[in-house]
Amino acid sequence: MLARGRWPPKDIMQIIRFPSAEKLTDALVDLLAAEFGRGSAAPRLVMLAGGRTPLAAYAELAARGRAADPNLHLCVSDERLVPVTSPESNAGQLAGLVQALQLPPERTLFPNPELPAAEAVRDWNAQLAAFLKRGGTLPLGILGLGSDGHTASLFTLDDVERSRGVLTLAVLRPSGPQRISLSAELLAKFTRLIFVTAGAEKQPMIARLATAPLTIPAGAAIARATRVECWCAD
Repeated sequence: MLARGRWPPKDIMQIIRFPSAEKLTDALVDLLAAEFGRGSAAPRLVMLAGGRTPLAAYAELAARGRAADPNLHLCVSDERLVPVTSPESNAGQLAGLVQALQLPPERTLFPNPELPAAEAVRDWNAQLAAFLKRGGTLPLGILGLGSDGHTASLFTLDDVERSRGVLTLAVLRPSGPQRISLSAELLAKFTRLIFVTAGAEKQPMIARLATAPLTIPAGAAIARATRVECWCAD
């Protein structure tokens, strides 16, 4: 089990506060635009979060309509098993951005929401494993932070524990819909992880990330990562 408290041997969390949600969006647009456009010798995977906070940045990037570097691949941090046309679908929210970046299906490593949960997990796991096997890199991951302390679809410390040794996992929610999530195991492979969050209701969990990260699922999920930032605005 994870020890509860601060990370040993030292904190790796950097908290960066923006004066407004608009300034946070501007910074995220600049970051992602640079990452989408930079060249690389190997295929690279950028993880994007769902939720409300990053949507304005995704819309701005889609409006620019600039094709991505040929080695760029995208994935989502998690997904609800709902039709892509549903407003609850993370992949659906990213459809405009994917189109603007001119990414073919083989460069969007998204789960298939039409499959039962167990099959969707196996299919998504196979996509990601194949990407890693061919030398793919994971330079950047964007994560959300829930007011209850969750990230991706890792809602409890038990979800984080279950994600050890796998790349993806199913998460059953009492109120539905079912979800599948990237694992803590895979999150640890990203070179840089950034929580992007805004709103006064998120401030208690931001404080927990800074002072006692292993007591909440979001902190426990990225405890083995090497570089983690939290970009936040009130």
